[in-house]
Amino acid sequence: MPLWLKVALRRVGASREVEASAKVNTGFTIGPRPFIRLPRSLVEELGFDLSRAELMPGISDAGGRTLPVYWLGPVEVRVVVPDRITNWVRAIAVFTGAPSILLNDVLTARLKIAIEDPEVGLWRFRDEPLNKLRESAKPELY
Repeated sequence: MPLWLKVALRRVGASREVEASAKVNTGFTIGPRPFIRLPRSLVEELGFDLSRAELMPGISDAGGRTLPVYWLGPVEVRVVVPDRITNWVRAIAVFTGAPSILLNDVLTARLKIAIEDPEVGLWRFRDEPLNKLRESAKPELY
């Protein structure tokens, strides 16, 4: 079972937030920056203009196939849990046409996520005791 987190998203400078489940993918690396892949419905809900998005050159998958990744712009992301308020982290929103939100490895690290058991979807914040395990959020596809 992949690890899913409930996150809140907003455009930088905006007060309106959108909550959704995001998949953690430590194999999603596009350089040393925090990225978040958004599905079309959230691209539109956050007010990005997909027709103006720029294709990022030189992005390929593990098999060397070119991937169409479109640069949308900056967003702020935080993890939503019932027992604490987490800090906002800036990330770059991208679009690929996929139906889910995907957090890259750098964004996952900046959100202070420690993956404890990816087989069953257990995680914790890095500043929490090792025995405080949290369960994966319910997956959401768009």
